[in-house]
Amino acid sequence: MKKVFFIFLAAIFSGLALPARAANEFVFTPANPPEMTPLKNHDTPAYRAAKLFLHGVNLGNYLEVPPGQNWGVTVLADEFAAMKREGFDHVRVPVGWQHYAGAAPDYTLAPEIFARLDFVVTNVIANKMAVIINIHQFDALDKNPAAATDEFLKIWQQVAAHYKKFPNTLAFELDNEPHDHATTAAMNPIYARAIANIRATNPQRTIFVEPGNWGNIDELKNLVLPPDDNVIVSVHCYDPFHFTHQGASWTGEDFKQSGVVFPGPPTQPLVPDMNLKPKPWVLDWFKKYNTLPTEKNPSGPIAFTDKLKYVHDWSDFYGRPVHLGEFGAYTKADAQSRANFYSAVRHEAEKFQIGWCIWDWSAGFRYWDKKNHRALPGMHAALFSQ
Repeated sequence: MKKVFFIFLAAIFSGLALPARAANEFVFTPANPPEMTPLKNHDTPAYRAAKLFLHGVNLGNYLEVPPGQNWGVTVLADEFAAMKREGFDHVRVPVGWQHYAGAAPDYTLAPEIFARLDFVVTNVIANKMAVIINIHQFDALDKNPAAATDEFLKIWQQVAAHYKKFPNTLAFELDNEPHDHATTAAMNPIYARAIANIRATNPQRTIFVEPGNWGNIDELKNLVLPPDDNVIVSVHCYDPFHFTHQGASWTGEDFKQSGVVFPGPPTQPLVPDMNLKPKPWVLDWFKKYNTLPTEKNPSGPIAFTDKLKYVHDWSDFYGRPVHLGEFGAYTKADAQSRANFYSAVRHEAEKFQIGWCIWDWSAGFRYWDKKNHRALPGMHAALFSQ
């Protein structure tokens, strides 16, 4: 979850500003376009590769930060050893390649970004973890996919050539959270072209793709992939948004209320701050949060359990492994609630054989306490205890 998110995204992830969901909305039925042919064999390179990407961590707010902006974090070499010791088996690295691309038609990437990413990739691999690199926050592609396709393909052509001799524990993720005009339907043919281009230099490289609408689980039904058997689908889930993004400055007034616990209900009812001018649907959410038992509470596992089961069922039918590429909770939440949340999502994902990758290592949703060189309270047990 990044600083560019606004209230529209909050509504998309949470569904809270939208009409109430039907009870069976996340009961899977095959609905993808006919071009999306199921792969019946589950012993594919993608399924074998998925075993490398079970327990991951994002290097958020790092290489995706545009040059000259000061909201990024630093990452030292010894932190990769710490990730391995903690139990992570892979690292997802958001990269703002577009900030280092030259002019059309070649869009030549500056050596600086390769040098910075090589530091990460080599250290991850040296510590016997897998690594995913992506294109992150490519705004031009979201605003006008057709106009930005050439740059998108040229970036991946260069990245693929640079990393073609790296071990297959390095994977490519084509685009992070496509949205706006980069709908799933718009991205389907662009993904197909990018995959074909990458295969020219990386015939055995695992490739991740995300559906549109910010990688939303709802969009799996619109995804069409080529019959490439080494493609893993990635989705993101930050539900319940009132908990995961409470107090975040970049999501708008509707989610600035803090003090939300997980799971609900709270010991004492939480009275919404009326200075935030909460909308009726926000007040309704807090009414349910204050009164409903945990199994029905909107700040509880019910916010994501049906969605993750849908992911599993979609994956099983279409023969495409799915990865939960981002989930997490902002540090405005109390430590125990954060630990409860990470534990609940992690256990639910693992129940459905879905690999996961938390957002993030050391930024606003952090796992790691850089000052004291240890995991934040409760976080290690939340992710790695039985």
